[in-house]
Formats: sequence, C-alpha cells, structure tokens
Amino acid sequence: MSPVARLGEMLAPAEAQAIAATLRQQGLPHLAAQRAFAVNRREVKLLLVALIKEAGGAELAAAVLDGIAAVPRRPGPEPVWTAPTVPGLGGRTTLAVADLINRATATVYAATYSAGAGSDYVQALAHAIDRGVAVTVIVDRGMQETNGGAVPKALRGARVWAYAPAAEGEWMPRQHAKLVVVDRTAALVTSANFSNAAAKLNLECGLLSHDVNVAESVVQQLETLHDHGALVDY
Repeated sequence: MSPVARLGEMLAPAEAQAIAATLRQQGLPHLAAQRAFAVNRREVKLLLVALIKEAGGAELAAAVLDGIAAVPRRPGPEPVWTAPTVPGLGGRTTLAVADLINRATATVYAATYSAGAGSDYVQALAHAIDRGVAVTVIVDRGMQETNGGAVPKALRGARVWAYAPAAEGEWMPRQHAKLVVVDRTAALVTSANFSNAAAKLNLECGLLSHDVNVAESVVQQLETLHDHGALVDY
C-alpha cells in the first residue's frame, strides 16, 4: 500500500489537516507525526518520511495531506480496544481517549463509574480544565463516597454530576455509563472506566464516532437528565 493510501486510511480529516499544517511550518516529519493519535504516531512518522521522498518535498507532501483531509467520508464508528498485544490485532487503543481529550478546545462531557485520580484520563481532564475547556463529569455517588471523592477533588473547576434516583428496596441505582464527548463532535462509548487498568490491562471495547449528530445527541441526553433532576450536582 502506498504512503498516500495508508495515510488516507488511518487519518481523520482533522488529523490530516493538523499534520499538514505542522509539516508546512516545520518541514520535519517527526514533529508533524505528533499531531496524529498517539497509538499511530510511529507509523505516521515513517509514512511521512516516505511521502516527502515520493512527493519531492515537505510542502508538496503537506498539499497531499490537505487533499486527504478534503476527501468526503462517512463518519463511521471505530472500535477502540484495551487488549493484549497479539499478531493481527490493530486499531485504536483505549489510551487514545486521553489524546482525544487533549485535543478538546471547548467542551468535554465524561461519565465513569470508577476512576483513578492519577489515571491518564483524569489527568487529561485536569489539563483540559487548565486550558479553559468546560468539563462536565458524571460520577457514581456511592463509588465516590467509597474512595473519598477522588474524582471531584482531582477535577476542581469541572461541573460534577451524580445519578440521583433513590434506592428501590435493596437495589441502589448506579451511574454505570462510560463515555467521553469532545467539542460535541466526537463521542466514545466504552466499557472502560477512567482507570489505568482499563486503559492498559483489562479487556475493554468501545466505539468512537466522529458523527456530529451522535455526539450532540449524547450531550443533549445528559443535559436533559440534569434539567429533570435525574442527574444532580455532586
């Protein structure tokens, strides 16, 4: 497969645009490759080196990447895994979620059942808050009572919501959704909690969608639940 074909297969439009801009400014493939999702950076660097050679220079390679970004495509969901490294296994890993959050410029909505305050996810959310991104996190109240409110403490400045319904008999309703929505344009729904074990050790699976309608619908669902008191301020 040619470098152009492989890059076209791997890169989302926004990634291709960002890589093209960096390549045009810096002319260095190893720097431009840093604009790709972390899991793909090594391969993207090698492909950029080959593309620059094939195209005859960094400026022409950047123009090719602009073309890749402009190709219309249907925003289908991508599988996102945490799984052992075995032959034939590819695609995005759950670690890419932190990179997705690191790209946020306006809003992040995230929901988790359990989380580690020092996990890559939570640290990415904290950095987003520091950048001025409006972060909303939905947590399970019972789990936060168990761990001393680790997530709200780690994410001061975020809106933190909890699931409100009261217990029914012996059953306690739980906030068990695991999702991230970035800038209302990308949505991940996953089995993975915001923990390093979920990102690196467990067997986890999710779907990442770049369909704006899907992302917006998830946000609206959460806001509606909050408006009607099913989600409340923690």
